[in-house]
Amino acid sequence: MPPAIELKDISKTFTERNWKTLLFRKPVQTLALDNVSLTVKKGEIMGLLGPNGAGKTTLLKIISTLVTSDSGEGTISGLSLATQSLAIRNKIGMVSTNDRTFYWRLSGRENLDFFATLYNLRGTKKTKQIEKSLQLIDMEDKAESRFMSYSSGQKQRLAIARAMLADPEVLLMDEATTSLDPIARRKLLNFTNETLAKQEQKTIIWCTHNLHEAEDICDRVTILHRGKVLYTGKLDEISISESQNIEQAFSALVSFSQNAPFTDAEIALTRKKSI
Repeated sequence: MPPAIELKDISKTFTERNWKTLLFRKPVQTLALDNVSLTVKKGEIMGLLGPNGAGKTTLLKIISTLVTSDSGEGTISGLSLATQSLAIRNKIGMVSTNDRTFYWRLSGRENLDFFATLYNLRGTKKTKQIEKSLQLIDMEDKAESRFMSYSSGQKQRLAIARAMLADPEVLLMDEATTSLDPIARRKLLNFTNETLAKQEQKTIIWCTHNLHEAEDICDRVTILHRGKVLYTGKLDEISISESQNIEQAFSALVSFSQNAPFTDAEIALTRKKSI
């Protein structure tokens, strides 16, 4: 079985152009991703970790075909990022914390009806998908309430329902627990792990800053820093000593990469020797 997501040597550079660069200096270039390779199996929850500016959002945009890479290649559900971007969009669902993408004066069901139409769903199929999505997130009793009346947890669950309308194979969860209280956060983590991953067999990219959250829900993690992959594997295996907790290990790995501009192979070899 081919992997759900496979990226090889993906690089992306952004060029800043404005009137200042045109008049006074050359355009400023920022390397967002530097030869990033990533493989995610079907049904796996892959955590995407890294400091601000590490390249996480850029990588999500490339996977969702919103941005094209400068070099490298990749496939989503066996479809090429370079030549089959439209087909890939039918395989992907995006969940973000931006509730402004919903219409606040419409009910939850009316919002889903609107977005289902954008997914090209019509008639009976649209009705069935809306009902299935509402059942999945357990919000059938709140479906007729206006979006503005929902709690943060309910808004986030509706965002998941919207992403599930097209029955995607891959879900991109970008800071999904932001602004949630501890109870709502725990419910969302359990729902993602038990229902989306295990029951629905969705492949999930879980982008977060919360290391304990990633340890709790992710099968494996990929740590990005300055556009490069520093580590891919189980989060509990990142520590180089029994006395080192996850935060210390994460900080040590990032600090090491900042102070020692080595290649990926050299970083991996140094960590192996430390162990």
